[in-house]
Amino acid sequence: MLGKLRLRTVNFAVSIIIGLSGILLAAVLSFTVLNIGAIETSWIKYQADHSEKARLESALRKAIGYGGMIHHFKNYVLRHQEPLVDNIHSDIGAAMAVVGQYNSLVLSEAEKIALEDVSQALNHYEGALLKSREMIRRAKTPEEIDSEVKVEDTSALRGLNTLRTEVERLAGEEDIARGIKGRLAANLRAALGYGGMIHEFKNLVLRGDLPRVEKIKTHIARIENIFLAYTALGPTIAEEIALDDISSAVNAYKSKLGVAEELILAGATVSEIDISVKVDDAKALRGLSSLDREAALQVDELQREVGSKLSFLTSVVPAINWIFLTIIVLAVLSSVWIFNVYVIRPITSMIGLMGRLADEETELEIPYTGRPNEIGQMASALETFRQTTIARKAAEAEIIELAGTDSLTGLNNRKRFELKLHDSLKMAARTKTCVAVLMIDLDNFKPINDQNGHAAGDEVLRVVSERLGHICRDTDFVARLGGDEFAIIATAVDAGEHIEIMAHRIIDQLNLPVYYQSLALKIGGSVGISIYPDDSEDAIELVQKSDKALYEAKNGGRNTFRFAENKVAKLSLA
Repeated sequence: MLGKLRLRTVNFAVSIIIGLSGILLAAVLSFTVLNIGAIETSWIKYQADHSEKARLESALRKAIGYGGMIHHFKNYVLRHQEPLVDNIHSDIGAAMAVVGQYNSLVLSEAEKIALEDVSQALNHYEGALLKSREMIRRAKTPEEIDSEVKVEDTSALRGLNTLRTEVERLAGEEDIARGIKGRLAANLRAALGYGGMIHEFKNLVLRGDLPRVEKIKTHIARIENIFLAYTALGPTIAEEIALDDISSAVNAYKSKLGVAEELILAGATVSEIDISVKVDDAKALRGLSSLDREAALQVDELQREVGSKLSFLTSVVPAINWIFLTIIVLAVLSSVWIFNVYVIRPITSMIGLMGRLADEETELEIPYTGRPNEIGQMASALETFRQTTIARKAAEAEIIELAGTDSLTGLNNRKRFELKLHDSLKMAARTKTCVAVLMIDLDNFKPINDQNGHAAGDEVLRVVSERLGHICRDTDFVARLGGDEFAIIATAVDAGEHIEIMAHRIIDQLNLPVYYQSLALKIGGSVGISIYPDDSEDAIELVQKSDKALYEAKNGGRNTFRFAENKVAKLSLA
């Protein structure tokens, strides 16, 4: 029958088939382009919330804002609570670490100036903290302290605004940026913290300048607008709870404004005002942390969304193309080849790379970054994500290291000491060996601080840390627990004489003078020792017994050591 058809009919039929195939192919390509556009949109949102600058800007505001440095510093001036000093040091250290990480990125001149302004403000607050401690020791009032240690924040606030402007510029279109929960959470921290509501509220209490009330109300209105924007995005249950907790704290501050005004007009003291307007911030701070976690979950969801769309493209589009290839093999073969080589293969490759990146694998090469099309843009974005992941892992490792290190001496801190002790006891139980816990307290340290200043005391602590490090073996663990208290974990010890020798060496080293400027500072030290498993098999009890032995050493005349139960016992696991 086909043999009877005229060539014109065959040509017409073939043309119709090719035309229909072309139309369908155009529809498929249009469908693909639309999906790639959707992927691009999702990827832009993903980058905006996952960019290193956005993460660092938010971390910086967290360290110095609400629940951070400025919050703790103002409370310290108001309430003279000594534990806040360590919090302020930690906040400033964390902020400095963030600034250091920020400076490692590619920055504009404006950003470099902004970071320098922020660093200078942090240094000013470090100095203000030292001066505040000295004035508190001299029983100065909050008003007197605030007047002496007041820091000019204008440049730092301008710098933070510059950093935020750059982050928002990188986020892309305004509508997309507004729909990113991570940005809203960062803006909320800005409105609450440094230069925001809490900063102005504490200054109102300290300085009693009533025109500041309007500034506080402006910040509160801004915070309430952010709540509305967050609510419009459809918050999760966890986010709703977090927003309620933050809103409750904000409303509490809002209601306390009138109380503060009345007390200021009545001539109440700063301490009386602070007591009357004090607000519990714990739930609000947990709420902010919850919003950060939910924003991270949104990032993961965007990543899955992009991967899902790419997977859909690679599974559906090739199947449709092969159907048309059976109809017009020669007509569309070249098109299929081009499509397969320049679209399917790159997308498939990037799906695999995204999966490997999601598993934190960064030692890989991203192809197609040089292409001047959507594939090239996606590949470049993937390379940016790889670099961001590398930087993030390095930053996380640095933050973990900072969290376990004493900022003054560089030794391990109490938290890491407790973890190490538990690990050492577990290992000793498996290997049938002994562990000694030595608690060390400096003698005559307080007079050095009182007579020569905290700088001299800090130098003593640093020198003592170095000397303890030289005394110990590579397998031993040295930590500063706080103040002038140190601890050593000696593992795999086999005789009481070994620990006794070590204790003698510690006391000998502590008896050596510490030279500070033109002074030869004299200190000493007492040591308390407990041994696993002879004294106890429990970490907490071992520390308690070491502390008890330390107190016995001090009561016995100082500059000596004592074992738990006041005896030197032969270590044995028998």
